[in-house]
Amino acid sequence: AYTDGAHASPTRLIIPSPVDLHVHLRDFEQRQKETVASGTRAALAGGICAVADMPNTVPPVADRETYERRLELMSHDAACDFVLNFCVDDKYSLSQAASVDLFFIKVFLGETTGSYVLEKGLLENVFMLRKPVAIHADLKGMREAIKYSKRYETPLHICHVSRREEVELIARHKDERITCEATPHHLFLSGDHAVKPPLGNANDRDALWAALGTTIDIVASDHAPHTLEEKEHGAFGISGVETLLPLMVTALVRGEISFKHFYAVMHENPKRILRSHGIEYGFGVGGRADFSIVDTSESYAIDPALFHSKAKHSPFSGMEVEARVVETWVRGKRFFSNGACTNEARGAPLSAFSKEP
Repeated sequence: AYTDGAHASPTRLIIPSPVDLHVHLRDFEQRQKETVASGTRAALAGGICAVADMPNTVPPVADRETYERRLELMSHDAACDFVLNFCVDDKYSLSQAASVDLFFIKVFLGETTGSYVLEKGLLENVFMLRKPVAIHADLKGMREAIKYSKRYETPLHICHVSRREEVELIARHKDERITCEATPHHLFLSGDHAVKPPLGNANDRDALWAALGTTIDIVASDHAPHTLEEKEHGAFGISGVETLLPLMVTALVRGEISFKHFYAVMHENPKRILRSHGIEYGFGVGGRADFSIVDTSESYAIDPALFHSKAKHSPFSGMEVEARVVETWVRGKRFFSNGACTNEARGAPLSAFSKEP
C-alpha cells in the first residue's frame, strides 16, 4: 500500500490480481449478450487477470471440435488470460471429454442457462474419468457428487454455494480434493433477483461469510451476461466480473472480512486450485507479476452504464463501494489503466506460462 499526497493512511492498495474461476463469456451465437473480447476487457477493468470460461455456450463446448474452436477464439480475442472448461451432458460429450485438455468438466445437475442438464444415470461415469469436475447442483446433487469424488478420488469443485445446509454438508466431507466457491451476489444480496441458485436469507449469508477462507475456498463472480430485454424477461444471472474485486476490497476496508481470509479466497486458494491442475500460478518472488492497483480514497456508487461488459445492468447498481480499480497488470505488463485496456492487453492460456521464471 502507498499514500497519495497528504493523506496519512494508504489510499491505494497493490493486490495480487484475482483469477475469476467462474465466468460465462457467451460469444458464438450469443454475441448480443457478450463477446470474448468485451467480457475479458470487463475482467481487466475489474482487476481480474484471468478467467475460467464456462462451457454452456450456444453451441456448448461439449465436443472436441467445439473445444478447439473455442480455444482458437479465446486465443485470438481474449484481453486477459484464461482457462477453458468442458460441458458433459450426455454419453457423446462424456466420450469426448476423455480426449480434451480441459480445466474442469462442468456438469449441470439443475436448471441453468442453456438447459444442458446431465443425462440421468451418467454422473458416476463422469467421475470415473478422474478428471476434475465442477458441478452446478442442489443439496441432493452435491451429496451424490461428493460420494463419487471420494469413491474415485476425483477432484470436485462445487459452484456457487448459497445455503447454510450446503456449507454444513461440505464442511463435514471436505478433503484436499473437494473445493467450493461463493459469489458476491449470494454474499451481499437478498430479495428476488433472477439468479441460479436463488439468493438465500440472512441466515444463509451469515453462514457463507463465516465459512470464507475455511470451508469456502474462493469467491468467484459467476458473471452471466444477458441483454437488458432478456433480464426484464427473467433471464438468470448478473454482470459480475467488474464488481467482484471492488465489492470484496470494500468488505476488507470495512472490516467485514479479515485480511487473512480475503487473501485466502481471492488469491491463495485460487492459486492452489490452479496448481492442482498443473498450472504454476501465483504472485510473488519467482512467480507471475499479476497485480491490481485499487484506489480506496473515496466511495462511489456502482454504475452499470459504465461497465465494459455488454451487459450494462447489475443488482449492485447504486451500491456504494470504496475500491476503484486503477490498473491491472498481467505477466508484468500493464493491461488496464486510466479506465481503458492498453495495447498490451492480449490474453493467453494460463498453462502457457506455467513454467516461466
